[in-house]
Amino acid sequence: MSQSETWKTVGILGGMGAEAGVELARRLIYLSGARTDSEQIPCLLYTNPCVPDRTENLLHGGPSPLDELVRSLQVLVDAGAELVCIPCNTAHAWHEELSRRIDVPVVHMIRAMARSHDRLLGDRVGVLCTTGLTRVGLYQSCCAEEHLEAIMPTEEELEGLVMRAIYGDLDRGLVGLKGSNKDQTIVRLMWEAGQRLIDRGASALWLACTEISLIKEELIDLSPVPVVDAMDVLGEELVRLARRDAGD
Repeated sequence: MSQSETWKTVGILGGMGAEAGVELARRLIYLSGARTDSEQIPCLLYTNPCVPDRTENLLHGGPSPLDELVRSLQVLVDAGAELVCIPCNTAHAWHEELSRRIDVPVVHMIRAMARSHDRLLGDRVGVLCTTGLTRVGLYQSCCAEEHLEAIMPTEEELEGLVMRAIYGDLDRGLVGLKGSNKDQTIVRLMWEAGQRLIDRGASALWLACTEISLIKEELIDLSPVPVVDAMDVLGEELVRLARRDAGD
């Protein structure tokens, strides 16, 4: 494939959830600062809904997503991607192994989130993410490396609010963000979880699941503290790394 003189080709592995990859590709268009078609970042999107559920593996020993993640990233590399990313926070539990098995850079959105945090927003951040990622402790450790304190939801808040908003409660007829439901019921569930983190001292609210990114504007409208979206941070990191003069 032809290569841009300005940009490396970015590969996005989507499908976790269904809208995440498409949404990231859309945001890249605006974050690039391009004025014409030819100035845009070349982007390959592979939407793979067949990657085993990451939280199910981490919490209950379900099928590992690792081999399918590797295969899917390799599809992007074989198609010409010069750096790749996964707009799924929980998938970063496998980042170290993925980086060993893929021959191009695999961008780490969680480290980018912690490194880019604006200290004017304070150093106690409320993190809305899945139960699996909370248990693994990846946000907590990345925050600690940058001398930030990650305030996490409790188990009760995770299951009753965050995960219910993300996955829904299908037995009771509630479709969640994974089913592209962004109605007020879902927003209220996620906002209650966010409000509790703010009540415990969070000076900024981090949207650390790409499903939650889909209701970013609604949460911004409700929140008395700044809201930072990991999807936006990943997009900004991709713009930085994709410039051919950025180095490796």
